Amino acid sequence: MSHQINITALADAIQRRREAHKLTVRAAAAQLDNVSSSTLSRIERGSLPDIDTYMTLCHWLGVSPAHFATTPSAAADVRESSLSKEDIVVHLRADKLLNSQTREALITMIEVAYAAARRNLLPNEAHTTPSGVQDPC
Repeated sequence: MSHQINITALADAIQRRREAHKLTVRAAAAQLDNVSSSTLSRIERGSLPDIDTYMTLCHWLGVSPAHFATTPSAAADVRESSLSKEDIVVHLRADKLLNSQTREALITMIEVAYAAARRNLLPNEAHTTPSGVQDPC
């Protein structure tokens, strides 16, 4: 069974802990191994952390990693995803398995796709069959 991270609950928990201890983002990040203040700030704004950062944050918060795990509902709409183009690029840049040429090629493809979507140059997916042929509905 797959699980997702409730990023809103994680961000809220981080902010509550910082406020309870009267810590700035920078001071909180100083308490965390290998987590920069900019990364912590992005997570508080809703960006998904990588697994190492997530584990570090759970330890700092004193909770099990399962604490923020949720099971996606079957009716979940993929359009409600909170991942932005910037989030995807951040994750690609952090991926140690990709070489720089592959990483940059993927980032370019994502940027081109987003630019095409903004200009309505992509086919209407609601009326396109899996083979890409327009469905005459």
